[in-house]
Amino acid sequence: MTGGRGRSSADPPFWTERGWILSVAFLAGMGLLAAGAWVSGSAGGTPVDPVARTAVAQVAQCPPRPVVSAGPAVPPDDVAWRTLDGGDRVPASATQGPSRTADGVLGCFAHTPIGAVLAAHAVPTQLAGASWRTVADRQVLPGPGRDVLVARLEAAAGVVTSRGGGSYAGFAVARYAADAARVQLLVKTGAGGYVATLVELRWDAGDWKVVPSRAGVVYASIGTVTGSAGYTLWRK
Repeated sequence: MTGGRGRSSADPPFWTERGWILSVAFLAGMGLLAAGAWVSGSAGGTPVDPVARTAVAQVAQCPPRPVVSAGPAVPPDDVAWRTLDGGDRVPASATQGPSRTADGVLGCFAHTPIGAVLAAHAVPTQLAGASWRTVADRQVLPGPGRDVLVARLEAAAGVVTSRGGGSYAGFAVARYAADAARVQLLVKTGAGGYVATLVELRWDAGDWKVVPSRAGVVYASIGTVTGSAGYTLWRK
């Protein structure tokens, strides 16, 4: 994978950068809602919570889908790879998501194990790109962790860094329920080895959202793995 903020051949791959692991997290994004933060109620002028308005709007934008509360994450036959603006490639599916691309941001993933897997690939990857603020606003769970991440991403704006070579090779679902999921991502490095990371997700406002830690961590590093055993490999 490559990042969306520039390149420097002297920098190490992103999965070895502690700054990347600790900083690629989440955004409050309330600036995008400032213009519509308060509206009058039909009866008594009661102010409307902007976060609640965003949640209602997102549910309306995502098509209703059946809920799969348990089971394996099986890659659908219609998986295709999308190349993002920064050059990163992520898996996508017409049936499992993303089914919405608004302002260049991928969203609306199926309420299924494989839907969570696809979101775990797309959301953190897009946070490394130019549209990170919009991605964090729509696809990251609000909270202290997202606030920390936003502050770091804002501070790093314009800084040229390298994310290194590599590509998504497979995945494993460590835990899945209808309202939460933990997904391990297997990355094949440019040297031919493998590293793995862990992404936490929660079903919120009609879509899967990435859950950062209070320290703003999006990718929790698992480290180098000796092979692909235990992971479902993507067909490419």
